[in-house]
Amino acid sequence: MRRYVLLGLVLALGLIMAVNAPVGGQRLGGKLIIAQGTDAESVDPINFTASPTASIMEHIIQTLVRLDIEDRDGQLETTPKGVLAESWSVSPDGKTWTFKLRSGIKFHDGTDLTADVVKLNLERALHPDCAAPFRGAVLGRLAYSPASATTGEVAKKNAIVWRANLLLGPEGNNVSVAITSGAALGVSVSGSAITVTAPAGTTAAAVIKAVNENAAANKLVWASNAPGSDGSGVVEPVAATRLAGFATSVEAPDASTVRINLASPFAPLLQHLAHTAATIVSAKRIREAIAAAPPCGKGLQDQVAGTGPFMLKEWKRGERMILVKNPNYWEKDAAGRPLPYVDELEWRVIPDDAARMIELERGTVHIAVRVPPLDVPRLQRDPNIVLDFTTSVRTIYIGMNVRERIPDKPDGAPNPLADKRVRQALNYCVDKEAIVKTIMGGQARVSDAPIVPQVFGYAKVGPYPFDPARAAALLREAGVTLPLKLKLHHPRGRYVRDVQIAQAVQAMLGTCRIEVELIPMEFVSFLALINKAPSEAEHQLYLLGWGTITLDADYGLYSLFHSSQWPPGPFNRGYYKNERVDALLQQGREEPDPAKRKAIYAEAQKLIWEDAPWIFSHSESQITGIRKNVKNAEVHVTERLILWKTWLE
Repeated sequence: MRRYVLLGLVLALGLIMAVNAPVGGQRLGGKLIIAQGTDAESVDPINFTASPTASIMEHIIQTLVRLDIEDRDGQLETTPKGVLAESWSVSPDGKTWTFKLRSGIKFHDGTDLTADVVKLNLERALHPDCAAPFRGAVLGRLAYSPASATTGEVAKKNAIVWRANLLLGPEGNNVSVAITSGAALGVSVSGSAITVTAPAGTTAAAVIKAVNENAAANKLVWASNAPGSDGSGVVEPVAATRLAGFATSVEAPDASTVRINLASPFAPLLQHLAHTAATIVSAKRIREAIAAAPPCGKGLQDQVAGTGPFMLKEWKRGERMILVKNPNYWEKDAAGRPLPYVDELEWRVIPDDAARMIELERGTVHIAVRVPPLDVPRLQRDPNIVLDFTTSVRTIYIGMNVRERIPDKPDGAPNPLADKRVRQALNYCVDKEAIVKTIMGGQARVSDAPIVPQVFGYAKVGPYPFDPARAAALLREAGVTLPLKLKLHHPRGRYVRDVQIAQAVQAMLGTCRIEVELIPMEFVSFLALINKAPSEAEHQLYLLGWGTITLDADYGLYSLFHSSQWPPGPFNRGYYKNERVDALLQQGREEPDPAKRKAIYAEAQKLIWEDAPWIFSHSESQITGIRKNVKNAEVHVTERLILWKTWLE
């Protein structure tokens, strides 16, 4: 039986320093260095999307709860444990969750952890203007609506949405807005009343810009175009209109109590609150960030203060991030000794697999993630290196943009991938068994569902066999003119042998007269490319992976296949939509009975498999190289290293 601890997502790296004397067998001090293939995107919980980022973040910031995970003969069982929350309870109807916070915990900036801080963090993640990528996937069952009002008309392209500042809470209902005629464009604020003076011909876009650039107005509202309105229309006078409609699922009845109210039961709530997107940062930093960059304080991305075992010391983008020990960290080891043991962690960005392994063999890094399977025999012969083999909950796939046009607008190019017969043909053209055996060295599993077997709700619905004849027939049936030319964007160094997988897919599709141009990219830039609204998106094929780290099908399916999760922000980056799938995934979120949830997810996976919005490739196994002098480094099933209880000999 293998035991794991999930505390968000965690990785650590460091340069070698002097190590102090042991305490109870653990040596204190030193710098631990880890090599990974990609840099972090941000350390702000509302501004990241990838697990390498979250792996770092969880050393700095923490969640209310974590999941202890036990591997029982290949089946993963989870047990919630408290982190910032010491206990919790749920009402008999499953709709109200009450969390009691630990006392005496301070953030890195010296401020106290309180229920109001937790409330602010969760509401920031839920605020519609903050566009947090994981908002729907992780916290979507929590309600949050800031006070708001809409003026103008969508048909006239002058509709403006006015939303109360996040910090106002229910006080946002007292804010009013008005637009009056005047000689010059201007914004005035009196108490909680905002008046915009607009000369004839002023567009909604100009009003929005003027309001959002006014510091006094920003303390009250944020203005934006209403959906369907582009701001090009001329505004008309608006009588003073009061904002209304503030609502929230999150309450703070006292300093140590957080209450979450749901409209209906949500079975995996605790798993979702263990996600990095639900981590808690200093309210002081949030308020400072909002003041500097309204409405949500995106400037927090490299200035976060958490409660975790390490603090951010240095970040040289594209090269390294260094964290320093938090001397006031609250958690102790089993013997009551302070944590963490090492003084510093350093993540080094080394995208090239071979270069990463060379650094491990030389001893210039202590840990290297994503060891290429073909390097395993050589590394196993090195007496100074230990290889850790750990299962993963990550699925690797080639996503497909399924909209009728690319970009999805009237003058966009017709998209052959909009036809599911073409998408199915691509699946039949790719020999996944060959990828697993030759490229992955057998250290992977051919996908037979959109999620892996260890995840609750998994149902076997595949695989797509390698069948070029069937692929050719489908292409003929779809009326495709060959050769079909496509582009495949893919990252370098993010996933195990990602470049080689892309090259293999290119070659295999070529045998079906599908000519694929490969476009390798640095990972953060790659994410920016595919994280666009369909009307702006230009990608056709993209290589990506998804780890269902909550171990519940809701996170692995809703996030990637529900039509509410189209970018920008969320993760349905191929813009897939099936109304029946949408309905099933919503039912799966609301149904409390585990057996019924399994049946719901089985039907959803069958439909998704037939629609083929991906080339379903394989699920990874983790192979991690660790220097022998590194002790108690834990490799987690959700692709993280837990290093605050690690020491160097």
